[in-house]
Amino acid sequence: MKTQRVSGWGLYPVGNTILVPFRLECGISQAGIARGLGRSYGDASFLSGGYTWEMQLYRKNFSCNPSTGSLTVDAGFSLKEIIERVVPEGFFPPVVPGTQFVTVGGAFASNIHGKNHHLQGSFAEYADWIELYLPNGEIRKISPEEELFWATAGGMGLTGIILRLSLRLTPIPSSFILSEVHKAPRWEKVIEILQSQEMRYPFAVAWIDHFHKHNRGVIHLGRWAEKEELPPTLHKKPYQTQSNLDIKVPFLMPFSLFNRWSRALISSWYWDIHKPGSQIIGYKSYFFPLDRVREWNRLWGSKGFIQFQLIVPTVEGLVEIWKLLRQAPAKSFLTVLKRLGPQKGHLAFSGPGWTLAIDLPNSEEVRRFLQKAIEEVLKQGGKIYLTKDSLLSPSQFRAAYPQWERFLEIKAQVDPSFLLRSDLSKRIALTP
Repeated sequence: MKTQRVSGWGLYPVGNTILVPFRLECGISQAGIARGLGRSYGDASFLSGGYTWEMQLYRKNFSCNPSTGSLTVDAGFSLKEIIERVVPEGFFPPVVPGTQFVTVGGAFASNIHGKNHHLQGSFAEYADWIELYLPNGEIRKISPEEELFWATAGGMGLTGIILRLSLRLTPIPSSFILSEVHKAPRWEKVIEILQSQEMRYPFAVAWIDHFHKHNRGVIHLGRWAEKEELPPTLHKKPYQTQSNLDIKVPFLMPFSLFNRWSRALISSWYWDIHKPGSQIIGYKSYFFPLDRVREWNRLWGSKGFIQFQLIVPTVEGLVEIWKLLRQAPAKSFLTVLKRLGPQKGHLAFSGPGWTLAIDLPNSEEVRRFLQKAIEEVLKQGGKIYLTKDSLLSPSQFRAAYPQWERFLEIKAQVDPSFLLRSDLSKRIALTP
């Protein structure tokens, strides 16, 4: 078996790993980590010098009860596949991230959050059980009453390989979103609008213009549209799986197309195209706008980029972080702000608080700057999202995640040889 060069979605860091489909009959005899569709940004989904087991082909069993909205599904199914099957029945996944191209196993391992976390929580809170394959060959069905369940939720695949799970879907009145857009001339106004409006809407997120001198912003609020709110042409077909005219970046660019000028142009364009007011839009346009450009990460070029996502508990802490991020050596055209509620789990990226994600070009200068930002986040009592991380040191990780010792105790019970490991877990000294 040959090693292959792989990376996360940010194209940095990279590693050389033995990339093979996961097979139950082969078991786990060597060190490795499970990998879904590779949408974690950093180095969580591969192990350099070891095995990386692809789970996207582990997708045979799919069962949905249309009377209850209970879904039982293998871990390799993507959210896109689930959505296209359950929307015609009047259901939707309870929590979705900014892309539908993630597997349900990866969604649980990262315990993903969405635009509705401030009111409706994270992905794992809607799972009734998971089926976990342990390194000793045991398959264990685990419920939320067990501590191993919450160690696995957000545990980055280090407690076992998720084979299957049962998920409670959300009933929806239609597959369209009533979207309300606000525009704020200053970033302080962005926070004010979110604070005043977010409890009225299950979905709330803001985009901040990193290039603008006052960091103006666009606030996207939303809820599922009732059938009678739809245009008359849609009254007879309120549940539609929606497709946009997607394009695909065919190959990795030799250099980044996102230079300072193009990033500034995109920021200005984004501000201009969004008009204040309400409109009915499809779920794909609201939840997954970046999915319109398949493999869009390739536009960053071979050096890749870093998505830096943090959470701090107070608005005062957020203000201090933003003062620092305004001084970044590069500007971002994709900076997103939203509120997070509390979250269970030993490695939970938990609120309540404010979470901000910013995309910056990968360079030594940017990485040095972000180390300063990490220290400020820790000073403010915050955390860095492990699914997006590529920079945390062992001491920084331990400061941000005080339950790490208990997590290791649980891991040692189910994986005493520490066969399940990744480049992320090695970098932060969570595994050998």
